[in-house]
Amino acid sequence: MKINIAVNAATGRMGQQIINQATSSSSVELVAAFCRSGHPFFGKTVRGTGSENDIKYTNEIQFGVSSSQVVIDFSLPSVSLSLLDVVVKSNTALLIGTTGFNQKEKETIEKASQKIPIMLESNTSIGANMMMKLLSVAAKSIGQDAHIEIIEYHHKNKIDAPSGTAIKLGNIICEASNSNLEDRSVYDRRENKHVRAQDEIGVSVVRAGDIVGKHQILFALDNENITIEHEALSRECFAAGALKAAKWLTHQKNGLYTMQDYLKA
Repeated sequence: MKINIAVNAATGRMGQQIINQATSSSSVELVAAFCRSGHPFFGKTVRGTGSENDIKYTNEIQFGVSSSQVVIDFSLPSVSLSLLDVVVKSNTALLIGTTGFNQKEKETIEKASQKIPIMLESNTSIGANMMMKLLSVAAKSIGQDAHIEIIEYHHKNKIDAPSGTAIKLGNIICEASNSNLEDRSVYDRRENKHVRAQDEIGVSVVRAGDIVGKHQILFALDNENITIEHEALSRECFAAGALKAAKWLTHQKNGLYTMQDYLKA
């Protein structure tokens, strides 16, 4: 039985990737694609849908959400938050791949998850989340003995920095020692002219070209280095992971989930 999905910010880079995979999938049915009324795609038929399933780009969010079992949203924090009330009223699951939320906004999402299943995930790639599992093991085993650096690379148009994934990687490292990323992170050594402290986590950001996404974690030990790395070669890996997780999410109880929860299933 197919799962009915709606895609918010459907004309964006990730929205288009999700639509491309959804319209060729035998396990999901695209029932709505949302975009702003001023976009050139507005009112046009979504590519890959035929006369029997004539889905058009629309801003009629309430109607589209009510027809779906799960909404996939890769947009902006303000747009994602405006979507919350609609999905809660419709009792529709929501996968949020948007990044850049502040703490208050995250708390708003968590509150909404008491009423519907929500996945809040900065990186829906299966490979990237397997990297996080490996990172957790390494941080617990050698994190106290290593100098740790996180380097993240993204395309020139990415606004938030560091990336949501980089922050998540830092938090995974800190969880291993019950420490706080805010206390340990160093983002600009030009402003921190001192000998490196043992527990520092350096975070470096690259914004260039059309880099889809690359994350490296360096564990520098005496006489040897270990690097854990994941690189997305196209946005297809994020879309594929998002669709798999969205289908899984429709069968979950109310609550706040991540991709790690999906991988445990």
